[in-house]
Amino acid sequence: MTKLTDIEGADFTADDAEVEAAVEDAAAELGMDPETVSEEVAYILDSGSGRVNNEGVAGAAAAVNEDTADDPRLEALEVFKLRQEL
Repeated sequence: MTKLTDIEGADFTADDAEVEAAVEDAAAELGMDPETVSEEVAYILDSGSGRVNNEGVAGAAAAVNEDTADDPRLEALEVFKLRQEL
């Protein structure tokens, strides 16, 4: 499967190290394997078959989102965490 840092996009503002650190943190919070988290979020963005895709996540923020550096990968990670916590 594809890792989150393997996805390319013009709207990505965070560097790979920031994304990897966020994935590690999310995995620890959720009690999941970081590789699984990375792959699941990458699938959300890259597949185009789900309800959330790269463009949809990029446009989901109502304003500047400092927590995610307005990066669709980090915003998708936040959506993934929320869904897992529910």
